[in-house]
Amino acid sequence: MVRERPAGVVATFVALWFAVAVVTACGAMLESGIRFHGSVQRYAAAPVLVAETQVSRTTGSGEDRDTESEPLAERGRLDSALVTTIGRLPGVRAAIGDVTVPAGVIGPTGVVGVEVHPWSAAALTPFVLRTGTPPVAGGDIVLDQSLAARIGAAPGTRVTLNLATGPRTFTIGGVAAPPTTEPAEPTVFVADADATALSGHPGTVEVIGVLPDAGVDTNSLAASVRASLPRLPARLEGAYPRVFTGADRGSVESMAVDNAREFVIAVSSVFGGITLLISTLVIAGTVGLSVRQRHRDIALLRAIAATPRQVRRMVVVESFLVSVVAATAAIWAGMTATGWLRDQFVSRAMVPDAFHAHLSWLPPLVAAAAASLFAVLAAWVASLRASRIRPVEALAETSVERRGIGVVRALLGIVALAGGIVLAVTSASASGDSAASISVATVATLVAAIGLLGPLVIRAAAATVGRVLHSFGVTGRLAVANTASSARQLAAVVSSLVLAVALGGSLWFLQTSEQHTAAGQVRAGLTADYVVTPASTGIPAGATDALRQISGVRAVAGVVHSTMFAKHDDITDYSAAGLDVADIGSVLNLGVTSGRLDDLRGDTIAIDALTATSLHLRVGGEFVGWFGDGAPARLRVVATYSRGLGFAALTLPHDLLIAHTTSGVDDSVLIDTGSANAATVAALRSALGPISPGATVVGSTAYRASLDEDLVQNAWTNRVVTAVLIVYVSIAAANTLVTYALGRRRQFAVLRLSGTTRIQVLRMVRLEQVLLLGIAFAAGIAIAAATLLPMVKGTTGSATPYIPLVGWVAVIGGTVALSAVATMVPVRRTLRMAPVEAIGVRE
Repeated sequence: MVRERPAGVVATFVALWFAVAVVTACGAMLESGIRFHGSVQRYAAAPVLVAETQVSRTTGSGEDRDTESEPLAERGRLDSALVTTIGRLPGVRAAIGDVTVPAGVIGPTGVVGVEVHPWSAAALTPFVLRTGTPPVAGGDIVLDQSLAARIGAAPGTRVTLNLATGPRTFTIGGVAAPPTTEPAEPTVFVADADATALSGHPGTVEVIGVLPDAGVDTNSLAASVRASLPRLPARLEGAYPRVFTGADRGSVESMAVDNAREFVIAVSSVFGGITLLISTLVIAGTVGLSVRQRHRDIALLRAIAATPRQVRRMVVVESFLVSVVAATAAIWAGMTATGWLRDQFVSRAMVPDAFHAHLSWLPPLVAAAAASLFAVLAAWVASLRASRIRPVEALAETSVERRGIGVVRALLGIVALAGGIVLAVTSASASGDSAASISVATVATLVAAIGLLGPLVIRAAAATVGRVLHSFGVTGRLAVANTASSARQLAAVVSSLVLAVALGGSLWFLQTSEQHTAAGQVRAGLTADYVVTPASTGIPAGATDALRQISGVRAVAGVVHSTMFAKHDDITDYSAAGLDVADIGSVLNLGVTSGRLDDLRGDTIAIDALTATSLHLRVGGEFVGWFGDGAPARLRVVATYSRGLGFAALTLPHDLLIAHTTSGVDDSVLIDTGSANAATVAALRSALGPISPGATVVGSTAYRASLDEDLVQNAWTNRVVTAVLIVYVSIAAANTLVTYALGRRRQFAVLRLSGTTRIQVLRMVRLEQVLLLGIAFAAGIAIAAATLLPMVKGTTGSATPYIPLVGWVAVIGGTVALSAVATMVPVRRTLRMAPVEAIGVRE
């Protein structure tokens, strides 16, 4: 059977191969994210660490009780009194508090980003002096050996650090290095008193490293330290000190670890889940069509006494063997794709360099098992009727399809249609990510409904719209008749085309709509003439005051960015910006819809209108959540605005937000000069030199262009996911089209022996394509609209999606081209065979 029917087997193989390869890559990335803990270098000598790294919230009770956590966006802070408490515990040799102060060192090649730590924390690596003396209060520092070599410094050399308070000159007192690998970030050590002052948060530390006495077990030490911490409440509500040991210390050393883990797990699980959902439809359609085209063979087997069980077993075993071969061939491709994804994530700074792809047997096994299960179930369901009916009836059905579709299939189709409508209505009332998360399920459900009810839809279209094709003469009438009589087989073809149109028209155009709206908001909202961008670690707070004194400058506003967490149904993170409200009106127009930004002082907040809707907030309400460092936030809403997608979902007073950031510096400064003036620009650059070395002044047009590039970069992951899914459904559509076309050899032979010419057969096939494409476009565009419109409204606030001309051409033209190539190439090849020969060989 396989040897005589290679087209169906090849189509099934391709569909299974692609599904297994993509799911394997997603599974491998998911496992890599779960296993990723970073590398422990800076705190390698401390087996126990104490830190706040996440914000947690407990909801529900009993069986519905659940605790959700999100990694902090900024470093959490601990009471420094904990250092003394832990240091007094039995078995503790020393407890050392550490803080990290981002800074920049001015070297011969520019500004080098560094981390400033107290000298006492050097023992946590441990760093050991190679030359010189430890730093003492009053301006001495110690550099790590690599940094000293990089900037050509030695003990006695004076260097300048860019700090949150501005540039400050220090004298190098010594050079230190650990006995093993140095931490990834260049390190500068200062006296403990200087570190506390530079952090800007006296009385707090960020990490407590615990060094044990000789012979003390790490587990017992960790238990003792854990018992000394404040008791956790029964219901978590905020950030709490936690104890970390072993590989988990990596998330304390670098905040990027938890964020990278969450990003990789989220992307791979969602991508893998969507692929599994789509592959269910693809594999079911491909396998089902392949089996249906062999009803004549199955009927002949039944006529020579093959039992229904034997027939089903034959089809199921065949599908299982094909799935095993396809899965085996796909494993290498999936593993290769995993390495490529890892490299792309690292190169785009989505995950740190320490992230590695973990390859094991589990992901390919799960992917292969899932694909085999889908293939076997699809083959078993497709073979049920042909194996059960009497041989004579089976032979008759190979010539004429049954008019009905069966009660079970009809009920399933109606349920799928109703479910898709409910999902579409639900997504229309949702907002933000909630609407987007429902979209793929809506597409899959409605496409499944089309697949189940497809024969009825095709026959209805042939009986109504198809009458237009009668005007093309005999070829038009033949096209309509063939379409109606082959509705069952064509249902798989139509479903694949509908899936391609619906998926491409929803997910792809969601990305274009979001980018177009965000770019438009930036163009309309950024009214500043110039923007100051930093060289490395940010712009010191004193820069704005200095820039205001320059002649020709009318307004200056520093901008700091962070992330905040809202206490809603679950913990949700939102982008936040801190702005100096005094001059905000001259450099930025957020599109205020209610309230006043002039009231943005003290413990207040302004919220993007879409975010306010999702949080059920309005002017006068109270935002309850947490800052990026885990500190609780209860802020009164004073305004809502419409341009949050281009700027930030939350806007706070500048000084309020910057106090809860790790860097304590501005990310940019917006300047209004009234008009372009070379002298003013030169004065700005001159003033920035001693305040923020390396900072640049760019025009608003150039700055908007850089933001557009950032939007494209941020959407890269979504674009890759969308592209892979569209490629997959396109391959599936080509599979079904080719399989159906190759299965019509005997039909074409009968037509030609009846007097139909080769040109008439080709014309008939083209008219069939017109009818099928019409059905696919009508259903696909309707499904795309039902999913795209709610998604766009939920993410951008506009009910009108942005669909560029190239998008329309790609979706519609691509589908037409795919259908033409995948149908006409095999049909032309089939027609090369003489009709007398074709009618006597395999169908």
